[in-house]
Amino acid sequence: MLDKLPPEVCALIFDFACRDGRTGLSLSHVSRYIRNTSELARYTSIVLSGPAQIIAFAQFAEHTRIKLKTRYLFINGQESEQELERMVHEAYAGTRKARIEYRNLARNRFLLPGDEKLREAEEAVARECTNADILLGMEGASAVESILRTVGPTLEVLDISLNKYVAKMLLNPMSLPCLVDLTTRCGFPLCPSGVPGLEPTHSLRYLHIVDSARNWVCVEGFFRNGISYFAPSLTYLRLSELYEDEVVIKDLECALGHSEDSDFVTQLPPTLERVVIRPAVAPQHNCSPPCDVCVELQDYQDLVRFARRLHQKDARVKLMKANSIRVEGFQEWLDKNVKAVSGWDTSDLDLDSEEGETE
Repeated sequence: MLDKLPPEVCALIFDFACRDGRTGLSLSHVSRYIRNTSELARYTSIVLSGPAQIIAFAQFAEHTRIKLKTRYLFINGQESEQELERMVHEAYAGTRKARIEYRNLARNRFLLPGDEKLREAEEAVARECTNADILLGMEGASAVESILRTVGPTLEVLDISLNKYVAKMLLNPMSLPCLVDLTTRCGFPLCPSGVPGLEPTHSLRYLHIVDSARNWVCVEGFFRNGISYFAPSLTYLRLSELYEDEVVIKDLECALGHSEDSDFVTQLPPTLERVVIRPAVAPQHNCSPPCDVCVELQDYQDLVRFARRLHQKDARVKLMKANSIRVEGFQEWLDKNVKAVSGWDTSDLDLDSEEGETE
């Protein structure tokens, strides 16, 4: 039936059908007519899961004759913890060997602390560490940068999650002039050099930062010459899965102009209308004497307490309840593209913070 419809009508149907990032692959196998008619729509929304898909699509994007006009992109390059541990163990084999050699030399009582052999052994350890990081991150980072350069001119919604080795290697400046909504689960676009890898993007209105112990940078890093640089016209900021102590809330308080305690925090854009904070689920533990988990629980309680206090100071700040049922990254991205759900619902408020407001 679709073969009998005008190409213009088919194009509209395919544009909607392909927004899940996966239907396009099926359309390419229906018929030659459907494949040709759906060619542009198939790449409107792209889902890349796993390093292999990311690298393969980067190679395709570099060599295809098709002018990609991607609007929605989901990149998940995170391996399982077990797989990443295996990769790190293999990559750091040279580092372990260099450290053994250094320790053996350090035990030699005939060598002084400043001995040249010790210095060379120490440099060898640092060199092997650098080589291991490059081995773990360079290929993936090059692929991601290539993809973003290719689809950057038309990209509107980006959800990105990478392991810390790849994320730290995203060093080249990136231009995404049409980007409206960014969800980052890996520290992107922050760089170890200090200057964010994303050029100032005035179209960027929605920023969602998801915290994780697997990230190479803490959330507070975004308040230190980060957000105000790459999102100068930001309207909505969302911080999710916060799990550490109150430092991030103190930095946010300073970035909102309510405190001058930090010399490293930059002010958030004056266009900001809403800040949504959702902590991670609290650690469930309590014992005597206190153990490490109890300390984590105390830190978490401090985070929530400071967030409630900040809500009292600034009506733009909304504190949400911790949600034990996590919405997967892909589902959040899909809701934005297909269902036009923003993901900024604030109906599930932390009631204690709201009650404090009315007292």
